Parts: sequence; C-alpha cells; structure tokens
Amino acid sequence: MNTDHRRCNDIRTKQRNYAKSLDTTRPRGTKGIQTGGISYGEYDFLRKGLVDRNKLFAVVMVSLCLPNYFVYYLWSFPDMLPSPFLKPTDTNEISRVRNHAVINTLLDIEKGARVAPWSSKLNPFGKKATERGMVKLTNYINVGCNIMEKDGASGPSGGKMVLKKLKPILYTSKPLTKQQKLLVDKEHSIPKQVIKGLTKAIGADPLNKGSSPFGIGAVKHIESVTLVDEFLVNENINVDEISDQLLEEACSARLIGGTGWTTDERREALTSWLYQVEIKPRTKCEAMMKQQTTSEGEGNDDNGGGASEVYFNGNLARAALMCYNAMDATRDTRADSRLLRVMYQGQKKEFILN
Repeated sequence: MNTDHRRCNDIRTKQRNYAKSLDTTRPRGTKGIQTGGISYGEYDFLRKGLVDRNKLFAVVMVSLCLPNYFVYYLWSFPDMLPSPFLKPTDTNEISRVRNHAVINTLLDIEKGARVAPWSSKLNPFGKKATERGMVKLTNYINVGCNIMEKDGASGPSGGKMVLKKLKPILYTSKPLTKQQKLLVDKEHSIPKQVIKGLTKAIGADPLNKGSSPFGIGAVKHIESVTLVDEFLVNENINVDEISDQLLEEACSARLIGGTGWTTDERREALTSWLYQVEIKPRTKCEAMMKQQTTSEGEGNDDNGGGASEVYFNGNLARAALMCYNAMDATRDTRADSRLLRVMYQGQKKEFILN
C-alpha cells in the first residue's frame, strides 16, 4: 500500500507539471485525476488508488469501532479489501452471474407487462396508471425483440442498431434535466426491472463495486465510465496500446464480452464503444450546430439569436449499450451458462428459415 501511495504521488506530480505547461493548475479530487499528461495505465492506477484508500478507511474504522464484528465484516463483504489483498474473481463466475441477471430481468419485464403488481390493489384510483405502465413495458418488449431479431444484431454492429433506434431521444435541443441524467424521465425512463438487472450485472465484477460494501448503482457506475471514456478520447489514447489486463477490466466495466473473448475482439468492441458514445456524438452535435447556423443565416435575420446547442444524453446511450452487451454476451456460444443457451440454439436454424 505504501509503494502504491508513492507511485500515486509521482503520477500526480507528473500531472501538475503537465498542467503547469498549459498555464493551468491541477484540481483536487476526482477532477484532478482527469488531468492529462499521463498514460491510461497511470490513470487507471490513480482511480484504483482512490477506491483503495476509501476501502482502507472503512476497514480501519470497522476494526476500531466494532472490533468484535470485524471478522464478520470481512466474511460478509470480502470485496471490500483493497485491491492488493483482493482475491481475483473467476471470469466464468462473472459470466454466469451476468447471464442469470439477464434471464431474470427478461422474466421480470414480461411479468410486469402482463401481471399487475400486487401493490396496485392498495390504490383503487391507480388503475389507469398501472395499465399505462404495463402498456409501456409491452412496447419496450416489442422494440427489444425487433432489434434482437434483425440480421447482424450481434457484437458491435448490434450496438449501433440500438443507438440508431434511440437516436430521436438521445439528441435534443434542450439542456438535459436532472431526471434525464438519472434515467428517471417520465417520457423516456428505463423500466425499474432493467435498472435492477443492470445493477446486478455490473456488481458481478468486484472491481465495479467501488468502495461501498453494498455495491454501486447503475447511474453512478455509468457516470464513472463516462469519466474514463472522456479521458481516453481527450488524451487520444490508442486502444491497441492498452495492456490485456486493463483492456479486460475496461470491457468488463462496460459489460462487453465474456468468457472466451479474444484480445482483438475486446479491442474492436471498446473502440466501437468510444466512437458511439463519445467521438460520434461530439462530431454530430458540432455538425448539427453548424447546420442550424447556416440555415439561420440563409433565412430571416430578424429572429435574432445564434444557433441553439445540441445535447446528447450519454447516460441513456451507455445504459442502452450496457443492456445490449449483457444480452449479447448471454447469447454468445462461449458463455459459461450452457443451460441458458441450449434452449434456443437447437431451434436457431429453424428460426432463421422461418
């Protein structure tokens, strides 16, 4: 831990020197980690160091305040040890937990679309609201089936289809509200069954849980992944130069792939992810603003005002891609849960022919 702490200080010094060369200063806290001038390996080390310090603080506080329950704390939350003492989790186990989360989520969605929740009986005036919720889930099922049944809906190409379908609600001319960022907007909210399953799939990998013994929420994890995506794009990090271990961890954080995936497949998938959620939205928003400026210049000048900004809901895009990645990994023939795949693989040819 002391060696890791000294290395973190050396990386921070490197960032301060880089910021000084740009006539700026390195902020403190999480914003300071986003400062450039370092490699992705050093950036990842800083992020893990922050999590490890929080874990160490929690372990020390439990050992001092509740010494009689310290053993039970470690037994109940083995993932709360700092990374140097953390036992690596088997990739097959992570794949199995995520596959089961996908199947349970599909069952919950179908049940919610056909069976009213028991709590609806407690409110005699909420019948119409319950019916609207069930109709919304039914539409959600229809959209998901239409995407997954299309030819080529596998791998990165399937993710492109998902974002193309969601394009009308991903780009907006109005600033994103807090509800939209938290994925609880009334018009385009993600069903609670999906959020529950996504949270379980994310928590299957201990590295995604952060410093909380109770795991991390889906939105909080998406915001953390967003910071990493921004660093990779802003610093022009070459995905081909990322080590195999860091590449596997980065893909696991985005629910990309699973057991048996090769390094080349992961690099291709991560490159496609960065293009779809960072590079392409930036280029598209700039192009749409220029187009609006041109059209306003050719039209009436009496309206006044410049071109309105275009906003991209990155949280929604990343949540949709994570859901698709989890589904795609479950359908992969190399997934660990064989019983979940044999149910439909035997009928695959007949389904295609029909």
